[in-house]
Amino acid sequence: MSCLLAALCLEFEGMAAMLVTAQGQVVVHATTPMDFPLREQASLFCQLAGQVPEHLLVEDTLLAPALAAVCAAQTPPIRFFAASHLKDADDACLGWLFLVHVKPVTLTAAQRLSLQAMAEAASRWLMLVQQNLALAASNARWKFALDGAGHGVWDWDLTSNRVTFSPQWKTMLGYDEQDIGDDCQEWVSRVHPVDLAHFQSQIDAVKSGQAQSLICEYRLLTKSGEWCWILSKGMIMAGNDHEGPRMIGTNTDITARKQSERLIWQQANFDALTGLPNKHLLNQLLSERIHGDHGADNMVALMIVDLDNFKDVNDALGHIYGDMLLMEAASRIQAAVLPADIVAREGGDEFIIVTTAASVAELENTATNVLKVLGQSYELLSEVVFCAASIGIALYPQHTLSPNVLMKYADQALYLAKSTARGQYAFYSHELEEEALKRSKLTTELRFAVEEQAFEVFYQPIFRLDTRETVKAEALVRWKHPERGYVSPAEFIPLAESTGLINAIGDWVFKEAAVFAKALRASYAPDFQISVNKSPIQFLTVGKLDWSAFLTNLDLPGKAISVEITEGLLLQQSQDVHARIKKIRDSGMSISLDDFGTGYSSLSYLSSYEIDYLKIDRSFIINLTTSKKNQALCKAIITMAHELGYQVIAEGIETEQQLHLLADMGCDMGQGYFISRPLPQQDFVAWLANSLSTLQLAEATG
Repeated sequence: MSCLLAALCLEFEGMAAMLVTAQGQVVVHATTPMDFPLREQASLFCQLAGQVPEHLLVEDTLLAPALAAVCAAQTPPIRFFAASHLKDADDACLGWLFLVHVKPVTLTAAQRLSLQAMAEAASRWLMLVQQNLALAASNARWKFALDGAGHGVWDWDLTSNRVTFSPQWKTMLGYDEQDIGDDCQEWVSRVHPVDLAHFQSQIDAVKSGQAQSLICEYRLLTKSGEWCWILSKGMIMAGNDHEGPRMIGTNTDITARKQSERLIWQQANFDALTGLPNKHLLNQLLSERIHGDHGADNMVALMIVDLDNFKDVNDALGHIYGDMLLMEAASRIQAAVLPADIVAREGGDEFIIVTTAASVAELENTATNVLKVLGQSYELLSEVVFCAASIGIALYPQHTLSPNVLMKYADQALYLAKSTARGQYAFYSHELEEEALKRSKLTTELRFAVEEQAFEVFYQPIFRLDTRETVKAEALVRWKHPERGYVSPAEFIPLAESTGLINAIGDWVFKEAAVFAKALRASYAPDFQISVNKSPIQFLTVGKLDWSAFLTNLDLPGKAISVEITEGLLLQQSQDVHARIKKIRDSGMSISLDDFGTGYSSLSYLSSYEIDYLKIDRSFIINLTTSKKNQALCKAIITMAHELGYQVIAEGIETEQQLHLLADMGCDMGQGYFISRPLPQQDFVAWLANSLSTLQLAEATG
């Protein structure tokens, strides 16, 4: 029975256990000097516990009036008191099991169940004693009782080096009773090679007295050849005149817990889609690579790889195809670098490569290989797509000694690679840092400009190619910087989109254009229309200004405004895009599709949306007079648009010959520098007046 109490004290560390049989036999196991006082008060404890039908649990005796005085009188005082009334199958008293501690203790639900299981084991043991079983048989029985609680019991005779394994110990590894003998090597030989040194050191520490108990997690080989995670707990039992010292304990299968921990770790450190390390693990790996031994003459390079037109593919074909492309890109990158290189996914369409090289030429070769494999076509089910990439590169220690700064520098280099020409790589330079600071400064200044509405609206005329009559204008925002003068829209519009300022700017331009449209319809032409651009970010977010309500309050019909959107929006084929386009057209405003022909597989989506105007991108017009291919494309676009009921506007007309060719093709309207540059509002009014006079003069002279 002492083995059972020892196991109980092992489970409830620091406590003392006492078993009192109905015949008055007392068995005590304590790791603290309470042995004599407990034995002396056994009958008193039994009287107190006898008032309880089955179990008594007092986590702090000072709070229990019936126990406070008795427990406080002990030396040392008892603060935790638990008692279980042990009964046989006929509900007859077999004795009591007590568990005490000198400090208050709050048991978990699992510990309460374990205490109850131990009490049941003690009851079974006492019933066996009443049946006059031998001590050896009773030891086996209590081991079986513990087996029933899911623990495999072991009893290691340190003198003979023989171990008695309970049936559950063997069963949890898939073995039958006769498969495993009692030699300690039956145990040790099944320990995982990686865990063996740790396991042996833990055993030796307990044997030598350096550790009071054994608590060790390791893997054991099962009969099926798999590895089972085991938690072994044990302690030394001193020898006596009849037997030598022993170590007793339990084995618990913790494989499920380890698998759960592994899954949590996997989810926290690896990208679920590609299986690559994520940003969290990358930071650790990058730090280890930088501070590790990578050779005195070598440099560590961090490359940020960005898929240039991934969003177009993802929007056009859907997220399933986008995910397939990302997985294939991850596989290609891994195949293009060295096995020792680190490949991680930053998120979205960005990947990270950490590599070691002795020269810049080696890094250039790696970057070229990556760009080459990513630039090849992707076969995604029934679709074939292309998705090139750009790479930004920063070096340790040449550029910085900080991993975080290295990441920032690589991102700045990526910005350069994408802004110059897609499908390229670029190295960080200190000039890039200066450019980044300039962008940051410009962003701050842009915020102030939004607050102060320090913008102007220019208007570019759009006229009919057959009558040369100006019927529309496109509103274009301009920012006049107090020091730099006019800042190119190509410079500040991306900043506005990335910071969310585009919504405020777009709403302001719309209000200015609407007010101007009302004035022009009153003084110039009653059906004059102004086109207002709405960026994809602005289109897909809810702005503060309700455009339709603003027109109503202004008493301006919706057809006075045309909303220009890019064809990239239509590629998404989402209900949200459909709903927003419908809301615009329901208010009377028209829809113009800007930059047509520059997107991905746009033709198949035109019939899905209600569009009023299609604007041919200037890239088709530039070489119109010399390129038969461009002429054929423009003719096809115009014919197709008319068949779908759209009017066509050609952008970027710069010569009279281009204008005549487009007119002959049946193009409805045009705009460009040949007609007029974008003009400030007052200059535009003057231009309109002049063009009207010229047109009237031409009509009068025939």
